[in-house]
Amino acid sequence: MSGHRQRMRCFGVLIATLLAVATCSSAATELKEKQEKAAFHYKLALGYFQARNIDLSIRELIKSFEYEQDHADSRYLYGFVLFGRKQYEEAAENFRTALRVRPRFFAARNHLGVTYLALERWPEAIAILKPLLKEPTYTTPYLVHNNIGWAHLKQADLRQSERHLRMSVFVNPKFCQGHRNLALLAVEQRDLSAAVSHMQDAIERCPKIAEFHFQLGEILTASGLSEGATKAFHRCRALAKATVLGRRCGARVHGPGADAGSRRIRIPNAPAGGGGWHGAGSP
Repeated sequence: MSGHRQRMRCFGVLIATLLAVATCSSAATELKEKQEKAAFHYKLALGYFQARNIDLSIRELIKSFEYEQDHADSRYLYGFVLFGRKQYEEAAENFRTALRVRPRFFAARNHLGVTYLALERWPEAIAILKPLLKEPTYTTPYLVHNNIGWAHLKQADLRQSERHLRMSVFVNPKFCQGHRNLALLAVEQRDLSAAVSHMQDAIERCPKIAEFHFQLGEILTASGLSEGATKAFHRCRALAKATVLGRRCGARVHGPGADAGSRRIRIPNAPAGGGGWHGAGSP
């Protein structure tokens, strides 16, 4: 009798084990299916985004979240979309989620840092961006140096700003935004001669950015070089045409005012072209 009970007990254990294995296998299969569906809707969302159909892209991202709430690629793309709509707090939340799920998601880290710059959260931006400088496989370190340099500039840490901004153009000499930011740094250092030189370097590399010509005109005006300033404002107006910047340049052409030589050149938070900071392209 005892042998029969022992066999029945063993049989019961075996059945329970088989049921547990079957349940685990079923759960694993269900999880895999959800992950695959989330990835499918992410791919659709990315396609719509690249086709500039943002509303449909968002629709597919929301479907992706229904299957996997923290799908890293979907969170990153959604953050990118929200950033483009200037919903910076929401964008940061999505970039943080993508980075938490995938710690080596370099693009998410970079864009989280850029979002903190847009929010003017300078120390947080520096802290989140710095690890990218230690990653040998990260392909655009000059952007990171530029963004960290900009954050230091906005905090009036001119020494650290100069170190990072100079590294940005050392790594990529063609990076015109870095040269422009060095010009703005030189303005803060009260070195207008260097500011003119750096701004001319920026214009040499990117001659069709109207804002650069406007800022060169402002620096030349502050330096008392009115003839060169007028030429810069003319070029700015020709490039910017009937925009707000174009009208500002036109107003400078007709006369910057009696206090032009003493006007303090403003370091912008977010001028045309994304402020002093720079992102890293599309997803």
